Parts: sequence; structure tokens; C-alpha cells
Amino acid sequence: MEQTTLIWKDHASAGHIPAQVYYAKDTDNQNPHPIALMFHAGGFVLGTTNIIPRNQIASLVARGFVVVTPEYRLCPQVSLYDGPIQDAKDALRWCQVELPALLKETTAVQVDASRIVAMGHSAGGMLALTTGLCANPPLAIVDFYGCKYLSDSSWNQPLPMFAQIPDQSQDFISRIYEGPQAITSTPMFVDGKPALSDPRCAWFIQQLKEGTSISSIVTDGDYTRVDPTSQFKKGFPPTYFLHGVPDVFVDYRLTVRAHEELKNLGVVTELVIGDEIGHVFDIQIQDTDPLFAKYVVPALEFLQRHV
Repeated sequence: MEQTTLIWKDHASAGHIPAQVYYAKDTDNQNPHPIALMFHAGGFVLGTTNIIPRNQIASLVARGFVVVTPEYRLCPQVSLYDGPIQDAKDALRWCQVELPALLKETTAVQVDASRIVAMGHSAGGMLALTTGLCANPPLAIVDFYGCKYLSDSSWNQPLPMFAQIPDQSQDFISRIYEGPQAITSTPMFVDGKPALSDPRCAWFIQQLKEGTSISSIVTDGDYTRVDPTSQFKKGFPPTYFLHGVPDVFVDYRLTVRAHEELKNLGVVTELVIGDEIGHVFDIQIQDTDPLFAKYVVPALEFLQRHV
């Protein structure tokens, strides 16, 4: 598998925003490839494309896809609507309009911009769903344990797992607003412990502790415009949902609700609920792990069937 970095967006505050593009080493340049657009996890505040499971990317490439993983602007320096949501829509548009010529020029690889699918994990799952509302949406979407129904009361509940962590100094966590607009971050956990020495991680953990991780980044209180599940409609792309039980970060019942609402609208949708997997279960498993074959492969096959 080959990899190249392309600048997909220039922004006054964030600078050059890159995307990693993956394709087969001995790719067939005569037949244009479908595109898989993948968004990373991180609660819209943390993360980077490097945390997207490499084996999922490789599996999609082996299925003939060119995989695009864009960085996006992270909250709270920018609101959820103005940052991640807008960047998700713009990334899809970039794949459709600019990527084909740019990739052919730099790598000789050809893509078919009419055959795009979207996939995401956690926060990235919601961004993938967001692309389904665009004027020219993806042909299919995969949502792994994605955030949704942001006005649900579960988003206002403090997370017990952080209850014993001391409150963070406001002066310290306010440093998250300093410097250029962030598009990547360090991990929330280092050696299994919360990365409280990093202002961004400490800020996010404080929000999770207080039950304000969503309200703190929806600055105008308008949840409808940032939440794709509140805007589902007939004609939404075929969508595959995967969620584990239990999930301490995102209530699996929200995913069940999304599946049922799409089904009632006549949308092709599949739902898999796993009682042996948790949030980001797939980040560290190998492709030889039985969980990969049981839970990840069917989702990738769903994307392949729709291009």
C-alpha cells in the first residue's frame, strides 16, 4: 500500500490542512478507483488521522478503493458547526472536484469521483453521516459507534470514569485557545492514564467529567443544524451502523434509534450491535483477530457493495 499527503484545504487560522491518501502499490491506472473518505475519532476535540486503524485502510485499498483521511479543525477553538461539520462537507466536495486531477498529476492514480463512500469512528461517524446531507452525497456510509442525537439527555451526564480526577485549573485548560487553530492533537490517554499535562486533553476530560463535552462546542445552542440525525430524510444514502454494548462514551440506544428512523424512511440500513466490543474496540486489534472478521469486515463489504 502506497501513501501520499495532499493539502485539501487552506485556512486562515489553521494553515495548510492535509489529507493522507492511500492506494494500492501496483494499482491499475487504467480503471478509475472508487474513493473511501474516512473521518477520525476524538470527540471533535482530539485526535488525528493517524488513529484511524491502518488495517481498515489496507482492507479498503485491497478492495480497490483509494482511501482519503483528512485532518479537520478541532474544537473548541472553533465551534462544532464552523469547524468539523463544515470541514466534513468541504472534504467530500474536495474529493469530488479537486482530488481526481491532483492525484492523477502526483501519482498517476485515477479515481472515479462519482463513486465515493464515507466512513467514520465515534465523532468521525457523525461527520460521515453529515456528508449524507450534502447535495451530492456518498453512495454509502458506515458509522462505527458514532455520536448522534446531540440534544439527548445522555450527552449532559457526567462520565463516572472521570469522577475521581481532580478538577483542572481554568488557567491551565484555557491554554487550549492559544496558538494557531489545531487540526491534530496528542492522545487522551498515555500509558493508560489521562494525559492531564496537555491543556487540550485536560480541557476535554474536564468537559466529560462535567457532562458538557457537547454543549461546550455547540456555542449557539442550535443542535439541529449540527446533528445529521435530526435531519434524516428519504433518499439518505445506504447506511451501516456498528455499536458495542456497553459503550461508556456514546449510548448504543442512539444508534438503534438512528437505524430505526432511517428504516422507517425507506433507507437501506444495517445495524450490528456487539456485546463483546466497546468504544474504539477496533483501534488496536489486528486483522487476524476474530473480532475484525466478525465486526469490521462486514462493514467494509457493505461499502464495496455500493460502489
